[in-house]
Amino acid sequence: MRYKKALLIYPPVGHYQRGEERCQADIESGSAINIREPLDLAVIGAILADAGMRPVIRDYPAENKGWKHFTNDLKDEKPDIVLISITEATLKEDLYALELAKKSNSNILTLAKGAVFSTYNDALLSKIDFSSLDIAFCGEAEFILKELLLSFENKMELSKVKGIAYKNNERICFTPKREFDKDLDSLPYPRRDLIINSLYIRPDSGQPQATIQASRGCPFKCIYCLSPIFSGCKVRTRSIKNILGEIEECINKYNIQNFFFRADTFTYNKKHVTELCRQIIESSLNINWVANSRVDTFDIETASWMKKSGCWLVAFGIESGNQEILDKIKKNTDNEKAEKAIEICKKTGLKTYGFFMIGFPWDNRDTIEDTIDLATRLELDFIEIHISTPYAGTELYDIATKLGLVDSPPSGYNYFSNPPAGTLYLSRQELIELRKKGLKRFYLSNKYIRKKIFSTRSPKEIINYLRYGLKLIKNLMRK
Repeated sequence: MRYKKALLIYPPVGHYQRGEERCQADIESGSAINIREPLDLAVIGAILADAGMRPVIRDYPAENKGWKHFTNDLKDEKPDIVLISITEATLKEDLYALELAKKSNSNILTLAKGAVFSTYNDALLSKIDFSSLDIAFCGEAEFILKELLLSFENKMELSKVKGIAYKNNERICFTPKREFDKDLDSLPYPRRDLIINSLYIRPDSGQPQATIQASRGCPFKCIYCLSPIFSGCKVRTRSIKNILGEIEECINKYNIQNFFFRADTFTYNKKHVTELCRQIIESSLNINWVANSRVDTFDIETASWMKKSGCWLVAFGIESGNQEILDKIKKNTDNEKAEKAIEICKKTGLKTYGFFMIGFPWDNRDTIEDTIDLATRLELDFIEIHISTPYAGTELYDIATKLGLVDSPPSGYNYFSNPPAGTLYLSRQELIELRKKGLKRFYLSNKYIRKKIFSTRSPKEIINYLRYGLKLIKNLMRK
């Protein structure tokens, strides 16, 4: 194979959640979000290494490096391939990296991954400048990449590779969609030796924290979510043996004992979760971990097993405190279920992180006040408030388009400080101010501040909470 070296990057355009296609958060504008390691690039790096190439990974924002460092890496590393992970909020700036790559060497093969390509939305894809982009992955890049490498090796036509977009005589061609691969165990463990693990930490203790992909896919029908597009509607789980093997590698090779078990809904399969917890305990792994859940896939037995095996926090997508909004967005939950899930966590000693969303087309001040009231009443440990974004390919986008709230797929926006649209009753700026109001009411209350002060376990934890608090205040004061 003529490709020997690959440079895999998160470009220097600010701290965003990349690689987790349904979440593309502007971390700096968030209230309690920490940066995560480039897990997608680390898995891709392992695949390339297995194919005989030498991968180099750069997370420029996390490493506090800029465009000069990228151009220096192009010069020093002399890669044959440059691959970039893209978000829709940073689309234009991200593609600039590929422009620089082509200027440094016109023969470099440029690749890109991101949810933006998986929608197959003409209006959105027309915004992408393919002049410097050779191939884009329209789906799960890790699986598609294996087939792409085989096509290079066997000199197959690109048209035979499912799930990509590529240039052909200045024309953009899209191959048929690739079905979702069921065997997640077939993917290699991430090459964590290619990243600086100390940059990605547990927010309270400052200890290194690794992300482990436990499953993919979600059967629920929430109208705003990209998961069905990018991960599919059927839940695909890794085997417990495979997950434990990656945990053990993190402990023994990288001295990491804190984990985020990433999944579209970690607690969907109760049997799988409880068995994983049981085997973590029996293996005496002595780890600490966090995971997400829906409020209606969570019960006292599951919570107890999670706590015993080292879980210390569960994040719930609660979304709205107004039942009419919950029904319209097809969340299929209610406030009573949310209250019950949080009460279970309190009984079992698990901390809670609630995610809420405002700015759906039907939201007004009253419905958003219901959401803020619920966030406050539940007495969660942490919250985040998102402003809904009608991503292309979702039912929310179709609704927002029909209602005249958007006239094209949003790009260049983020769901904390720069939403793409208002609602039928509220402007974009009003939504921004209402988000700030909700965060102020929760985090700056005397009750919350006292609770955090008296629940901290060490001076280091106090310092870390203070650091996040100062960032939050800075964001809330920003106009």
